[in-house]
Amino acid sequence: MTEPPAIFLLANDRVLANVIQLLYSLRAHGFPNKLFYVQFNEEIHFLNKVSEVFGIEKYDVDLARIDALGRRIYDEDPPAKPYPYCLGKLRKLSFLTFDGPAVYLDADCIVTAAPELFSGIFSMARPGLGYINTSPDGVYEDAPAAAALRARSTFLTSGMIAKSANPFDISELERFFDDAAVRLFHQVRRRGGYVDQPLWNLLVDCGFCSAVDLLADRRASRVTSVTGDLTLQPDGSAAVGGLPVLLLHLAGPALKASPRYRYLFDGMLLGGLRDIAAGDPAAFAEINRFLFTR
Repeated sequence: MTEPPAIFLLANDRVLANVIQLLYSLRAHGFPNKLFYVQFNEEIHFLNKVSEVFGIEKYDVDLARIDALGRRIYDEDPPAKPYPYCLGKLRKLSFLTFDGPAVYLDADCIVTAAPELFSGIFSMARPGLGYINTSPDGVYEDAPAAAALRARSTFLTSGMIAKSANPFDISELERFFDDAAVRLFHQVRRRGGYVDQPLWNLLVDCGFCSAVDLLADRRASRVTSVTGDLTLQPDGSAAVGGLPVLLLHLAGPALKASPRYRYLFDGMLLGGLRDIAAGDPAAFAEINRFLFTR
C-alpha cells in the first residue's frame, strides 16, 4: 500500500486558532497521515501544547540554513514589513528535506475531503513539486526582464504544495541562489508584500525542479474558498459543481467576515477545543485564556 503523504504546516502561537481548526478537520475526517509543524519563529509555547494533544511533531531540519539563505536573498531588498520577521514564511522550504512523500498546507485551511481522495491526489510518482491552484498576481512583475519567465510559468500558488518521496538537500537551494540568481529574482519578483510565492515559481521556471498540476484529471475541484456554489455534505465534506472540494483556505477579509466562514471554521475551532479539553484540561484552560482574552 502506498504511504500517504506526511502533512506539514508552518505555524506559531499567533495562528493558534487556525492550527486547531486544521488539526481538528484532519481528525474529524479520519486522516492517518503523519503530521508535522515547522515553527515560524520561537513563539510556540501554546502550539506545543496543542501539538501534544493532536499528535503533531515539530520538524526543524536546516532552519538555520534556510534563515541564512533568506537573509542573503532579501537583506538588500526586503519584501515586506516587519523584516526579517516576514522571512519566517521561507521556513516552509524545510519540508522539502523530508524523506518521503509530503504536502505542505497553510495553517489557515481546513480539509473537506476523505483522506483517501486527498492523499491520492497529493501523492506524486515522479520527482518534483505538485500544485492544485495558480495565481499570476503574486509571482512576477509585468516587466521586460520577466517576460521569458512569465511566458513559461505555471504561476503556482504556494499555500498548498506537494513533493514526491525524493528529499531535497538545502545545499541544492544554496547553490541555485548564487549572486546571478538573486539579481534576477529581484529584477522579476512581484512586489507588494509577496515573500515566498515568487521564490517557489522561480525554482520551477528556472529548472531547479519540475512542477505538475495535480488536478489536471479533474478528480476534484480547484475551489478552495467559500463560494455560493459550495454545498456541504452530512459527513462534513464539500463539493462544487459535482466535484469534491479538497480543502478550504481562509484567504482575504471578505471570507473572514462571511457567515459561512464563521459556521465552518468556528465549528472546527469549537471541536478542536473540545478535544483539547478532553485530552489535557490544564492545557485547555491555558489555551482558552490565551485565545479569548487577548
